[in-house]
Amino acid sequence: MNKLPSIYTDPFGNYPQHKGKLKLSYSAYNSFIEDGYRGEFYANYFLGKRGDGNIFTDYGGKAGKYFESKVNDGLSEFDCSVIDKIERPENAKYESEIVVDRGWFVIQGFSDREYEKPGGLVIEDLKTGAISSKKAYYSGEDYNQTTLYCFCRENEGHRIADSRVILLDRKGNGQEKYPLRLTGEIEYIPTPYSKERAETFLKKFDKVAEDIAEHYAVYNKYFK
Repeated sequence: MNKLPSIYTDPFGNYPQHKGKLKLSYSAYNSFIEDGYRGEFYANYFLGKRGDGNIFTDYGGKAGKYFESKVNDGLSEFDCSVIDKIERPENAKYESEIVVDRGWFVIQGFSDREYEKPGGLVIEDLKTGAISSKKAYYSGEDYNQTTLYCFCRENEGHRIADSRVILLDRKGNGQEKYPLRLTGEIEYIPTPYSKERAETFLKKFDKVAEDIAEHYAVYNKYFK
């Protein structure tokens, strides 16, 4: 029987029907499939040794926090002024939980922003990074974070009007002379949604979940 290291606890009371099921997050999926982060995945999810992230994820988290709540947790005034240029629909919801049922496990995630407009629901993911190198990835077939969010909302009865990444152009490497900062450029990258795209991605996700379960079984057999 397949087993994963995490259990869905329904922390917000949004999906009580899935409480107690095995869980895999989109971030865990990404960590496992990327060779450079595989060790971090094992430490976080098998050993329970949660890392503090890195300067890039920390900076992205600060940008996301300001985008959501206008609370500044260490960004420069200029960085805040760049984020302030992004339109803020009055009916927008931030960090909304999504859960996708895959039978023997569920996928949990949080959409950065959702709002209704004439024609349906808009789903957005906020990112920081160099537009010159990241735009191609977010507009390509390998990026599917918004695909997952759209699939969940469509299954809940919403019509998807738009799906996109808001990419804040970022410079610097975190060193004293080259601190991380925004350049002021903002790219709105369409991530077109379709049921077919979602189903193709979810088949890959299911396979990765099975691979993780196999690795976890070996870990439990020999190291616990």
